[in-house]
Amino acid sequence: MLTLKQLETFVQVVELGTFEKASQRLNATQSTVSKRISELEQATGLHIFDRSQRNARLTEEGEQLLELAYLTIDSANKIRELNKQPESKLHRIRIGFTELTALTWLPGFLREYTLERPDIRLDVTIDMSRTLYQQFQDGELDLVVIPLVPEVFAQPGVETLLLEKVEMAFMARAGLVDGPRPLPISKLESYTLISQGKRSGFAQDVNRWISHQGMASPVQITDNLLALVGLVTAGRGISVLPKLCVQRFAQTQDLEILETLPQPPTIGYYALYHSGIRVSLLEEVALRLGKAADFTRPFFV
Repeated sequence: MLTLKQLETFVQVVELGTFEKASQRLNATQSTVSKRISELEQATGLHIFDRSQRNARLTEEGEQLLELAYLTIDSANKIRELNKQPESKLHRIRIGFTELTALTWLPGFLREYTLERPDIRLDVTIDMSRTLYQQFQDGELDLVVIPLVPEVFAQPGVETLLLEKVEMAFMARAGLVDGPRPLPISKLESYTLISQGKRSGFAQDVNRWISHQGMASPVQITDNLLALVGLVTAGRGISVLPKLCVQRFAQTQDLEILETLPQPPTIGYYALYHSGIRVSLLEEVALRLGKAADFTRPFFV
């Protein structure tokens, strides 16, 4: 069995040049040092020293092992120091957000939370909600902020926290859609409907609702939210978008909110995290996310 003591003895022999000097440094007999080196060679299956000459020399395999031994001993020393410096403990949390979060409150949250909790390192991923949820299921992310997907209810060991509900609305270039307001949904059937693709959580919810209203499925698809707004601004069609957020960052682009009967549903954004030995820490982060969540204000406006 490979042990840390074997590696430490190996390093001492190399640094001091002889088994005898290493035994003195380690306060052990020379036979003990020799035994540890033999056990190390047996455990690794490597020929570490060339003993064919008067002074033992490292083989090429021994040189490779030496580099790894230094790294292993250094890591072991850091582990030993953990309980001596509790203030320096660093918690790493892998966390995923969608584009809408990144365009609104995420930059402010990251700036403030880094100052509040220097002991927590957030490794951030920005992607479509379906991709984030798959990474969450695969254990690649510890916490995600996404529209809630139905599969969550059937998955054990997952905690959920509602952060905020996002108001949605049909939007179009000003003057594109005629008729009195509010518009019956049926009046929009003659316009091109643009949407995000299947990897978008809120797009799936909205498209499901549109289908229930008897409208045709979207005919233009883009996964990029800003590109979607750009297409609508250019008059390429209409779309269901986060109402207040898009209204604010496109207020100079002559976009119009279309009041309809019925109105599109609100979309709930949730923090999802795994229950388990880290649940207290993840719950703390989720609650802090809930305080910061504001999907109505683009960070760059």
